[in-house]
Amino acid sequence: MYARRDSPAGLRALAALRSGASLKKAGRAAGVDHRIVLRFLREEYDELRAGGLSVANAQARVGLCSPRMPGWDEARLARGDDRLRHHRRPPAEQEAAFWACFDAGGTLLEAVAGVSFTRSTAYRCLQRRYGQLRDEGHTPRSAGRVLRLQAFQVTKWEGKRRVVQRAAEREQRAARLAASQDAAWHVAAALAPHGNTVASAARLAAFWKLVHDGVSLTDTCKMLAMHPKTARRTYRRGETAARPAPVGRYLLLHERLLLADLLRQQLTQAAIAARLGRSPSTVSRELSRHRDENGDYLPHQADRAAEKQRERPRESKLAADPRLRALVQRKLNCYWSPEQIAGWLLATHPWDPTRRVCSESIYRALLVPGAQVLHSRYTAKLRTGRKVRRPHYLTRAFRGGPVRNMTMIHDRPAQVEDRVEPGHWEGDLILGLASRSAMITLRERVTHYGLVINLPVDHTSPTVTAALVEAFAGMPTHLRRTLTWDQGSEMARHQDFAEASGLAVYFAERSSPWQRGANENFNGLVRQFFPKNTDLSRHKPQSVATVTALLNNRPRKSLAYRTPAACFRAAEHAA
Repeated sequence: MYARRDSPAGLRALAALRSGASLKKAGRAAGVDHRIVLRFLREEYDELRAGGLSVANAQARVGLCSPRMPGWDEARLARGDDRLRHHRRPPAEQEAAFWACFDAGGTLLEAVAGVSFTRSTAYRCLQRRYGQLRDEGHTPRSAGRVLRLQAFQVTKWEGKRRVVQRAAEREQRAARLAASQDAAWHVAAALAPHGNTVASAARLAAFWKLVHDGVSLTDTCKMLAMHPKTARRTYRRGETAARPAPVGRYLLLHERLLLADLLRQQLTQAAIAARLGRSPSTVSRELSRHRDENGDYLPHQADRAAEKQRERPRESKLAADPRLRALVQRKLNCYWSPEQIAGWLLATHPWDPTRRVCSESIYRALLVPGAQVLHSRYTAKLRTGRKVRRPHYLTRAFRGGPVRNMTMIHDRPAQVEDRVEPGHWEGDLILGLASRSAMITLRERVTHYGLVINLPVDHTSPTVTAALVEAFAGMPTHLRRTLTWDQGSEMARHQDFAEASGLAVYFAERSSPWQRGANENFNGLVRQFFPKNTDLSRHKPQSVATVTALLNNRPRKSLAYRTPAACFRAAEHAA
């Protein structure tokens, strides 16, 4: 973090220097490196020289006479009085041309087309103009209307503006406190050895004065040269006696009125919490929830809003927002899972909180009796198609016949487990009614790309081997590395398959489906379209290909909500 001269550390360092300490001792007292202290001196010296003081007077004011100072003067003169233009800010004439076109009613793209900078630079110009309008007294809504901004952009810039303003206010308060009382604290810190676990009386008095003034424990430790463990121990011992007991779980109206009065006095949240007898996090949550669009806290309005928020039962988000409900229904109709819908909404609308809903809310709207938010017909679009929630249960693992000359999964290369190198597959059979029909399911471990191959006639070892060789024939070599299978008899000719396709075949342990977790997950997805105890041979190749494309073009949470098809295409062109 960049240390500023007006920060508490900078003020402590300069106070220590003026009391006669060296650069290194001043740096140790402030908790910074001595080169940073030297930079503080140089900044102060440059300001004094720019203000018209002579070299001797500036050296006297700074309290340091160094052979480096002539070099500071030369660098300042070479730099000039004007600050260099920021490297991301366009020249004045280009910015003037941009605003001339934009103010005349042109769109952002039309205004950018007339100058030689990008849209990102244009957005920075808009953000600066937005800040100027807000400083002139415009509300966020009126400033956004003047600049023709969308609501989410105004919300985003207003949030950044508040963060900067609050950080500046905190730094100014800390600097004022440090400037007014730094010398007393520095003397108090020297009264007790740094290794003592119990602070002296003078240090205790200075410690509690800082805490009551709203200074954080971290800054208190730096100012008093106190170990953090000692500070936390001292605070815990005196916190119970110093803080009054809360009157209840929720803030009352008189507490909110007092909070508003203390805010107008520009007290910190920690100081307000100490006066209210509440936790600082309670005050922080109260302010973050109940400030209006201008950042003001209105206690009566906050009390009414809090009372309304405590009403039960509350209306669900899907029931209150028809547009969000229609969007969720469209995605459910495309066989998207609730988790995929929730992740896609967050990735697509990151700055719009009205377009967010968690997967649990969707499940409750579908499966909780009496909810009546989403129609029951959408339950058929879920993986299992169930209309009520049921506990998970274990299924029996498939036990095939003996396979000779198996290479077990423990001998598989280590890079397969890392999921970094594409080309490592897992495969299995899913069986139809009375085990008379079957399908091959394959899934790549890195991209999650899946293949479904129908076996309408039989699923003997020669048929499975021929189907697998054909499936891998058109793939690049770097995407054909290994294949992991269970110990089913359909892989009795695994050596012939390995020789024909170039893939090394490995076998999982018996009754251990978790060793092929990616493929087992893919089997569950496929079963939504090809249920158990049905005849799989009646499905045409076009239907199987449609289902495969549908599964590969759905976003995955593990892929940052990208699709397996896109990741597989990227892996094909990577080599």
